[in-house]
Amino acid sequence: MGKIGFYIFNHFIAYYGLTIVIGLIVAFIIAFIQTKRNNLIWNDFIIITSTGGLFGIIGAKILYIIVSFHTIDFSKIIDISYLFSIMQGGFVFYGGLIGGLFGIWTCQKFFHIDVQKYIQYCITCLPIVHGFGRIGCYIVGCCYGIPYEGSFCVIYHNSFYAPNNISLFPIQLVEAIGNFIIALFLFTFSKKMKGYTSLYIYILIYAIMRFFLEFMRNDSIRGLFYNISTSQIISIMIIVICCKKLAST
Repeated sequence: MGKIGFYIFNHFIAYYGLTIVIGLIVAFIIAFIQTKRNNLIWNDFIIITSTGGLFGIIGAKILYIIVSFHTIDFSKIIDISYLFSIMQGGFVFYGGLIGGLFGIWTCQKFFHIDVQKYIQYCITCLPIVHGFGRIGCYIVGCCYGIPYEGSFCVIYHNSFYAPNNISLFPIQLVEAIGNFIIALFLFTFSKKMKGYTSLYIYILIYAIMRFFLEFMRNDSIRGLFYNISTSQIISIMIIVICCKKLAST
């Protein structure tokens, strides 16, 4: 699987990785401000994000393998280079979200950290990183949109992921903007959303947005079930769960 980027002093910098790093820097700056402003312990925040991030990466990779199961050539699975190419492949956000939540639960269960306050004030970091990640998707061409020739359409010429020389809908940028709006909303009203309320609201808003955005996506690796993608099925389940949680708070 090819990479798209540029060189600095003979060191290759991948565009996607660069956007993720920028997103992490912005998110950590905001988290630092929030932890200091609300008397939270910075080291505990680092533990939460590290554990959640680790489990998030594992969950995102597992779900990616599940939904792209039919594309894997198991006759080559013992080939180290082929296995490495699979592990270098994509990630599915919902798998990362589920894994990350498990990681946060681990922090509360085994490290005895009261994670509710950190979620209340720092959950805004997640859509920020996700938004920058979608900008990276836009640059390299993954998670691309349906054929479209209207305003702001994008045409890739050397993408390893999107179909080249075809006018496409810039769904990645739309989702990035949506994530940034969610992040601004969570940051603005963080003091009013006690406990896990901010988490439920974030997941609910994103799930609704993702359900409708899926109709504008054109990559098929996420699997389809009666013209409903895997992400849309997960979105529906999340919407139901979050509505019940918010109704009971």
